[in-house]
Parts: sequence; structure tokens; C-alpha cells
Amino acid sequence: MRRRLVPSSAVVALTAFLLALLGLVGSPASADPYTPAVPTSCRVTVPATVAGDRVVVRVQVTAAGSVQPKGTVTVDGDRVSARAAAADRWTRTVRYEGSTVELVGPRLERGRHQATATFVPDDPTRFGRCSDSVKFQVDAEGETGGGNGGSSGGGLPNTGGPHLGFLLAGIGLVAVGGGLAERARRT
Repeated sequence: MRRRLVPSSAVVALTAFLLALLGLVGSPASADPYTPAVPTSCRVTVPATVAGDRVVVRVQVTAAGSVQPKGTVTVDGDRVSARAAAADRWTRTVRYEGSTVELVGPRLERGRHQATATFVPDDPTRFGRCSDSVKFQVDAEGETGGGNGGSSGGGLPNTGGPHLGFLLAGIGLVAVGGGLAERARRT
């Protein structure tokens, strides 16, 4: 039986190889899906605002590479509450030319508000769309808090403190690993 198994397996392998070579088995190669548009990233910030003052919204759009995207930025504002009226909504549209834009909105009442920015590029085949939103607090004069997503209790926004610890721990692990690898090579 073993005498017949070896030649028959060689014939089967040769047949499979020839069929694959002729293209009768398997599927043709195809390219991965590719979108030529460079993805963009939007960033919206709102400085601390006092009730009765006009709100200032800053929008920055970035893309990978050295070319800055150009297009239009639309900022929609709304009050964040269950009884928000249509009168609390506002919209501003400006031209974006590659640097941070500042939009001046209406005078806002005290409370939680939200600003949403949407970027639409001039050339959608080259750059992608993006949007970002931020909730902010409008306080009465003399109160602290608000700002870029700060808590209503007047706390500071997250400055990324714990993330620095992870970065330093990672750098330390890489240094220790490099030292151990160098020591292992010497022996």
C-alpha cells in the first residue's frame, strides 16, 4: 500500500500545481480597497464664557502631510437640556484656509451648551470630511469652570497627567530591553 501512496500523492500534488499555474483553481488577485482622500481631523475649543457675553468658538482642521485642507466650516450651537427651544440654536459658516478660525456666536444664557463643527473640503477626492463637538458651560460672572468641557463644579479640564506616566514607563521599558539585548550579545 505504501508503494502506491507515494506515487499517487506525487501525482495529486503535481496536478494541483498545474491547475493553479493555469489559473483554474483559486481567485485572481485584486487590490485592497483604497480611498485616495486624506483623512482630516477637526478640533473645536470654546474658552470660558460668561453669561451675556458672545461665545467664541475656535476650529482647527488638520490632515497628514504638509498640505493644509481648505473648504468650509459650519458650526452649530445648541443648548444642552431637555427643554432647549429652537431659539437656542444657532449656526455660523466660514471659509477655512488652513489656519485656526475663530467664530463669534451669539450671547448665551447660563447653562450647558454644545458646539459642533463640520468641515467640508473644496476637493472631496483629496481630503475627507470631519466633525467634532464640545460641550461647555456658560457661568454667571464671578464663577469658575466652563471652558473646554470642564465640569460644572469648576474643576480643571483633563490635562493628560496620567498619560505622561505611561509614556515614561514605556520609555523605561524600551531602555531596559535595549540594555538587556546589548548585554546578551556580549556574552
